[in-house]
Order: sequence, then structure tokens, then C-alpha cells
Amino acid sequence: MNSFHRNNSICIIKIIMLFFYLCLFFTTSLSAHGDLDLQIERISKRIEREPHSANLHIKRGQLYANHNEPKKSEQDYLLARNLDQNLLITDLLLAQLFVDNNEARAALLHVNLFLKNYTNHSIALITRAKINQQMGQPDLCQKDLEKALSNLLEPNPSHFISIAEAVLLADDSNISEALSWLKKGEEKFGFDIVLKSKEVDLYVRTKQYENAILTIDTITEHFQRKEKWHFQKATIYEKAGEIDLAKIHYDATLEAINKLPKRIQMTSKIIKLEVQSLKRINVLSK
Repeated sequence: MNSFHRNNSICIIKIIMLFFYLCLFFTTSLSAHGDLDLQIERISKRIEREPHSANLHIKRGQLYANHNEPKKSEQDYLLARNLDQNLLITDLLLAQLFVDNNEARAALLHVNLFLKNYTNHSIALITRAKINQQMGQPDLCQKDLEKALSNLLEPNPSHFISIAEAVLLADDSNISEALSWLKKGEEKFGFDIVLKSKEVDLYVRTKQYENAILTIDTITEHFQRKEKWHFQKATIYEKAGEIDLAKIHYDATLEAINKLPKRIQMTSKIIKLEVQSLKRINVLSK
């Protein structure tokens, strides 16, 4: 057997082993909840009532993928992304959908977009390894698998975020299980800004605004600069309908910015934050 075919075979074996390893973490699957046709019918009725729910479109997209209807699955994933531009997980889902249907080039485009934001995401790395195996790139396949395996054997904070996201992909209502994985990450690594930020995101997603605010308060204890966190608290209070508190924290954002050195105040990021705060104060004061 020549080197190319030997390396390709090794990639295939490792992909299978790593997917099996990951599956040990998850006991929930979409197919475990009854007949797929019935599930699709039920969630379609929910979408009729909540047409702007990105999460419902993602869930139906997964069901269509399991039902071997890739075009309908793709449509739902794209609809979800249009409804929520910050829903980056759609790129990973599209990559998995395309690679499962032997559309490797399209799959590679989407998985690379996802990995730009989540460089150590084990599931995404394994997905890209599978894509590279399809494209006849065993060396690239091997590289991604080694990185994924390293994450699994020597977990880092992003590993626990990957698991939390996978839990939600299987069941988007299972927030408590997803949060428990973030807590496990914190138990292992102590305070970690990435884990804590994800925790805030999950609390906001489930409208647990008080818990989101409390989590931000624990974050700010570790940082001297507060402008970003005041702004995030303001947006959360605004979502919660606490307009007076929102205005207080938009004002606090501006005060924190004014205390920064001039060179930092003039950066595009800070200018944007200042403009956004002023706009929100103006809107909320009407």
C-alpha cells in the first residue's frame, strides 16, 4: 500500500474513532424522540406559530438532515442564519450537511468560517478532517485529527464549550445540561473569561437576565476596565424591560470610556462602543 492510501486509511479510522469518542459524551439524539416524520410535522407547526425562531429552524434542519432531505435541511439552516446573523453554529451544521452529501468544497468553505471564531472546536476539527479525507488531503486530515485528539485528551476551556454547544444541538431546550458542562470547565480551570462569557450568552438566550447580570458582576471583579461589561449589562437590562437600569449602565459605559487614556479612546472599537451607547440613551430617553 502506498503512502497516500495508507495515510488516507489512517484518517478514516481516526475519524470513526474520534466520532465514537465524542458520542460517549452525549446520550440525547434527535432520532430518540420518536418517528422523524412526526417530529418534523410537530416542529413545522411550531414554526408556523413562531416563524422568526432561528432555533426552531435549526432543529427542523437537523431533522431533515436525519431524514435524508439535504435541500430542505440547507434551507432551514440558511433561514436560521438570516434570522440571527450571530448564530455561527449554522456554518458548522452546513459543513456537516455538505460533507455527508459528498459536497466537500462547499463543506470546507463553511467549516473554515466556523473555525475562524472557534479555532479549537473539536467537532469542527473532526468535520474538517473528514472533508480533507474526501478531498484526498490525508496530511491535512491528520493534522486536524491530531489537534482534535489533543483537545479531547488534554481538555481546554473551548472543549467544554464545544460539548455545551453539542448538547444544545441535540436538544435546544437542554440549557441546564449545557450550563453544567460550562461549570465543569470552571471547576477544572478556575475563572475563565471564555467560559463565563458563554455562560452569560446562555442565560440571555433563556431570558434568565438576573443570572446573566450576576455572572457579569463576577467577570468584572477580574478586570480593571469596565466599559464593555457596563454596555453588556445595559443591553441585558434593556431586553428585560428595565429601562432605567439600562440607561444607568449606558451612562456608566460612557463614564468608563472617558477614564481611558486618549489613545485608547480613539480606537475604532471604543468609538463604536461610545456611539452605540449614545444612540441607545437617546432612544430610551424619548
